[in-house]
Amino acid sequence: METFEVFVRTPFGKYRGTLNLKREDSRVSGTISFFLFSSDFFGTASGDAVSFSGCMETSIGNVDYEANATVADGCIQGTARTRLGTMSFSSKEGK
Repeated sequence: METFEVFVRTPFGKYRGTLNLKREDSRVSGTISFFLFSSDFFGTASGDAVSFSGCMETSIGNVDYEANATVADGCIQGTARTRLGTMSFSSKEGK
């Protein structure tokens, strides 16, 4: 299990959170948590690329997401498509 402190940029601001990622062969699973919310996700991995999806229960209702990210050199960086727009996340605060 890989654990990353991430910075999530949403339409409502930037939040610090945690992303736990488990890669087994071509499968990926894990949890992302930020602000007051947490979500399990499942997807696929190929080399440094991971794709996953899930549904986060929020104060404005359930928000489904599909994310694509790159994991390299102990860092993760990616974007998630949601009904609220595209959100970015990175374990590097400046990205």
